[in-house]
Amino acid sequence: MKQASVKRFLTPLAVAGLALGGAFAASDSDTFVHLTFGNVDTLDPAQAYDTASGYILENIYETLYTYKKGSLTEYEPLLATSYEVSEDGKTYTYTLRKGVKFHSGNEFTCRDVEYSIERLLVTNPADSAGWFYAESLLGVSGNAKDVLGEDASDAEYDAFWEKIDNAVECLDDYTVQFNLVAPDPAFFAKMMYTAASIVDSKWAIEHGAWSGTKADWRDWIGVDLRQFDLHTAASGTGAYRLVKWDGKDVVAERFEDYWGEKPQIKNVLVSVVDEESARIEALRQGDADRITVNDRAVLETQIRGIPGVKVWEDPAWAPAAATAVQFNFNISGQDNPLIGSGKLDGKGIPPDFFTDPDVRKGFAYAIDQDALVDELFLGKAVKLTMPLPPSFLGYDEELPIYNLDLDKAEEHLRKAWGGQVWEKGFELTIAYNTGNTIRQTVAEMIKANIEALNPKFKVNVVGLQWPDFLSKSRDKQLPIAILGWGADYADPDNFIYTFFHTNGFFASRNSFSNPEMDALVEEARTTIDPEKRAELYSRIGQLGYELVPYVTIPVPSPFIVTRDNIEGVYYNPMYSGRFLWKHIVKK
Repeated sequence: MKQASVKRFLTPLAVAGLALGGAFAASDSDTFVHLTFGNVDTLDPAQAYDTASGYILENIYETLYTYKKGSLTEYEPLLATSYEVSEDGKTYTYTLRKGVKFHSGNEFTCRDVEYSIERLLVTNPADSAGWFYAESLLGVSGNAKDVLGEDASDAEYDAFWEKIDNAVECLDDYTVQFNLVAPDPAFFAKMMYTAASIVDSKWAIEHGAWSGTKADWRDWIGVDLRQFDLHTAASGTGAYRLVKWDGKDVVAERFEDYWGEKPQIKNVLVSVVDEESARIEALRQGDADRITVNDRAVLETQIRGIPGVKVWEDPAWAPAAATAVQFNFNISGQDNPLIGSGKLDGKGIPPDFFTDPDVRKGFAYAIDQDALVDELFLGKAVKLTMPLPPSFLGYDEELPIYNLDLDKAEEHLRKAWGGQVWEKGFELTIAYNTGNTIRQTVAEMIKANIEALNPKFKVNVVGLQWPDFLSKSRDKQLPIAILGWGADYADPDNFIYTFFHTNGFFASRNSFSNPEMDALVEEARTTIDPEKRAELYSRIGQLGYELVPYVTIPVPSPFIVTRDNIEGVYYNPMYSGRFLWKHIVKK
């Protein structure tokens, strides 16, 4: 695979050229070619909840405000020009920009904002980001069917609709008001996520989307939006308009009627090329302007030093993500070979194996954080004290961490389950998604260190294809999951609630629940004062260390690889592409 030829690489570009009708060659000075991996899931903002989709959406759609280039704490207006928050923190009022056109030619007004956010609340598919808007605006995380149930009365559905209808109001054509059910210090940041992109309501309705009225809202509750036109077509206000997405490669072109400064790059091609060696060779030849490289070892051994190639990195850059070894407190035992016999008999583990804190601590002390930093990330990584990016409010770098200590690991495992674990032994399997070398390395590290403690301990490591891995994770079959969370919005609640609250995404999947933790998380997410919030998150981090439902693993330092004639690159972890196309220049 490493010897893949340039000829082989050129195939997808040729396909893209056909898609454009030969409108540009890959090496043109006004064309930006990015070779990456991972297909776009959908181009409907209300459905998309993945990085590959977000990368395209953030360039063809716009939100009301956005981040100021590389900053997580400075913002700039897009489709709004100003905003204000009521004293009680429950009302957000935005003044909207005038003179903005959608790619269709339709004029942008408040009705488009109202339609976009209400559509998000109406549909709120299970695998979308709609849940955290519903929490702020409706006081629930699910859609109407999730909350009310299929057998609810018409009156109950009518009442739910009234909540949606009242959540977003147009005071006039260029003033929109959001009515929250409770103070939410994260709401402004939530409104900068791509799910809150403003769609062209007139164009969307003409293309078969929800009518925007009560008449058909119940037909759209919880539907999979990948079945409809906005899945593959778009009319946003972004600096680029979608030309084509064929299910794999994306072609976009500069929107000539864009309200803001005209970008220098005219055409953009984002092409999925799974073979890393092919991406590297294309970069070397100048056929690609940017490639995605996920492995620092590859960067150092195969890319750095290539003439004409620039590696962008900065010690101040930090990903807005956290990955952790997650212990499942209630493993699904049905048809689950990952827990063997399902009993503590030396041939498996019981579903509640990890409810014993001594088991969790035994495994925690088997993870060599220093080795991960030095050997896996070549020294370019930071150990996390809690599952929260260090750049976020509330991260406490003084908290203790678990690191390799096999004496302590043995001490805890000897005590686990009243001594039965040590006496009888166990067998379990850790799965990782095939191709993810980081997760594979961590799993194999745990296996080696745990098995070294006692010959009766057996840990298997298996690779699964991504869909199978996700399926087993959803079905709660993984005894140990090594999974990360990337920020949806730049607020600690997006991580802390996810990992630690009973109803959070990871906590619920791992059946972790602790009343003291829930109370702290709920207090923190409604506390306006930043200092008080930070103190609460520090207490949450300390309690998390004591309860050890997770062990965070080091986060690698980010980098971006482009040709050296690309300028204007910056790093913002809240952008799926790390920078916007409209800001770059090709010399």
